[in-house]
Amino acid sequence: MNLHSDTSGPFWVDAEYDQECASDGVSRYGAYVRDRLNSSFAECWDGTWAEPSTRLAEFAAAACRTATGPVMAPGYVRHQSRVLNACVERSQWDGTLVAAVSLVAPWPTALARSFDWQRGRYWRDWPTELRGEGYNYVDPTEKDVTEYPFMQASLALTFAVPVGLLPAAPDGPADGVEHAARQAVAGLVTELNRVVGPVLDILEGGRSR
Repeated sequence: MNLHSDTSGPFWVDAEYDQECASDGVSRYGAYVRDRLNSSFAECWDGTWAEPSTRLAEFAAAACRTATGPVMAPGYVRHQSRVLNACVERSQWDGTLVAAVSLVAPWPTALARSFDWQRGRYWRDWPTELRGEGYNYVDPTEKDVTEYPFMQASLALTFAVPVGLLPAAPDGPADGVEHAARQAVAGLVTELNRVVGPVLDILEGGRSR
């Protein structure tokens, strides 16, 4: 197994932690997938969906939900601090995949350039705290709010994810589900980075992390 984790984009798979902290010594994520074969993944092969592309979308969404919080904490998929939330779900409209990502953003220009709206109060932006080798965006504490008001701006990105980028969904619980789930997650991470990465580069002033 290749344990190198590419952390150059806003999303990445933490392969090293996944194996180091696995109860079976192989894959922590794999154990979570096995635990959900008869629940989260069951509709992918129980006949609920006949269309292969819909089954694939359902499988990819289940694989992504399993790889992230609150199911896995920390997640099999990690993300840069400016990413507040990310999910991939099957569309109720046509059975395709839709991603929704929210990002920490700077204040809108009209508000950042004026102090009139603050009415003499010093409004603060997103708080940060030192974690490891960098700073993470965090919510203000209750104590913080007693001292200053906060305006925490964010961006919401919603976009389609082409299912053609992903491997076929398994035909049943014995059809290499763990491997297929990891492949699906890797494909989703690649697509999320392709779409979200350029946005974060601008927000970070040219820095992807």
